[in-house]
Amino acid sequence: MNRAILFDLDGVLIDSMRCHAQTWREAIKTQLNIEIPEEYFLINEGRNSKDLVVMLIKAHQIDGDENDWQKVSDYRDQLFLEAFIPRLVNGAKELVQLVHGFGYRLGIATGSTRQVVEELLSKTGIRNYFSELVTSEDVQFSKPHPQPYQLLLQHLQVRAEQALVIENAPLGVQSAIAADLTCLGVETTNSAKALNQASLVFSNLGEIGKFLENEYLLTNGVGNWGFQTTIKEIHAS
Repeated sequence: MNRAILFDLDGVLIDSMRCHAQTWREAIKTQLNIEIPEEYFLINEGRNSKDLVVMLIKAHQIDGDENDWQKVSDYRDQLFLEAFIPRLVNGAKELVQLVHGFGYRLGIATGSTRQVVEELLSKTGIRNYFSELVTSEDVQFSKPHPQPYQLLLQHLQVRAEQALVIENAPLGVQSAIAADLTCLGVETTNSAKALNQASLVFSNLGEIGKFLENEYLLTNGVGNWGFQTTIKEIHAS
């Protein structure tokens, strides 16, 4: 039975969320003259650019044309790629190498554009570990809709029960659950309380690596995930 690990990108693998929030704030201030707090972008991580900007335009009742979101998004991407020095979240490379070594298929579902994703993965040296990417251009609906993870499962040719998701944002957790996936939360940018819908929540990626290594030793990486019973017991208590 093939197994797969599905990753969110920003805040799980790439230490980019602060820069994303700052450049989104600057782009929206410049293009739409709206002041948005940084926390707004952290909690809404996972929405694609169109959904994020259109939601703000409607909330602030701004007059404009249907392409305004694209102008803001393109400007934001430009600012981000100029400002961000690509770096991995602590423990990201070790975790990716570990589960890749187990023979699991790895994929990413993100609200970022493909240009940004490819550049970040290449510059941080982990692109070759991932066989499939689902970006904002690939889906009609962004997180918390299940479509990003559903499409990634299709591309990886695995069933939901063969895969698990690692997420750092509430909308991503909701997307995974809606796709009938087990989701492990990690407190890199949001608190355990914000991630409380995840099956289990970990403080960092190192803890997730140890958890999955123990699981592999129990099951040899085949069949049903060995921790499903543990998760059921935790949630029943």
